[in-house]
This record gives sequence, structure tokens and C-alpha cells, in this order.
Amino acid sequence: MIPKILVVDNNDSITLLLSLTLKTEGCDVETAADGMESFQKFRRNETDVLVTDLVMLEIDGQELCRRVRKISGVPILIITGDLGGHNDTDTLRHLEANGYLTKPFDLEDFAAQVKNLLTNWRESQSRPQSLGDEAESISS
Repeated sequence: MIPKILVVDNNDSITLLLSLTLKTEGCDVETAADGMESFQKFRRNETDVLVTDLVMLEIDGQELCRRVRKISGVPILIITGDLGGHNDTDTLRHLEANGYLTKPFDLEDFAAQVKNLLTNWRESQSRPQSLGDEAESISS
């Protein structure tokens, strides 16, 4: 199955570079320039990994993460120049993101992190229910 990645950044050069990098890795890539456009695309299309910048017009990356988390558990990779002076772990937990890269970053590291998130996501989706989940569904 070809992975579907949504890349969101208001810088067209970055979006193009990340898109080309992922396409050479065999991914189907869709791009968006802002949070509103990306959320609409996310809702319309099946996405395996969301890659998003934090600083954007209309809906910023933080709000995009919140909206996506309300409807999906897909992995989110934050790409940003700065996490706003906050502790990285706290920011990721607050946004419910699965990882982040600080710009500028190595494209090989970027591709590896996306692959890692995708692998972990697919493995978590294919695991059988835990015993607690089975007991709960049996008693219902």
C-alpha cells in the first residue's frame, strides 16, 4: 500500500522539497499552503502521516493539530523553526504530535522520521485488541 502523506507549509520551496523527497521514497504526497486548506484536504482524503509547520495563516499548525486529533490518531510530524521557547516534550504532548524537526533539517533525517512514524502507525493499527478490550466487548 502506497503511503499517503499530507505536507503543510506556507513556504512553497519547502513544500516542494519535502514533497519531492517523499515521492522518491515511494509516497503519494499532497500539499497545502495553510491550515484551512490542509484540514479540508485531510478530511476529504485518507492520510497516513501529517507533516505540518506551526506558523501559518488562517489556521496555524497548533490549531490544525487540535482539529486533526479530534477526528484522527494519524501520526503528526511538526516541522518548525522554533517551538516558541517551550520545552520540546511539553509542546509535543500539548499538540499530541508524534515528532518534530527543527528547520533547517537534513532531508534524509526527515524521510527516516516519516518512515518511522508510518511504520509505528501501521503496526499499531494491525495489533489485536488487548485482553482488557476483549473482556469489555464480551461483557457488553
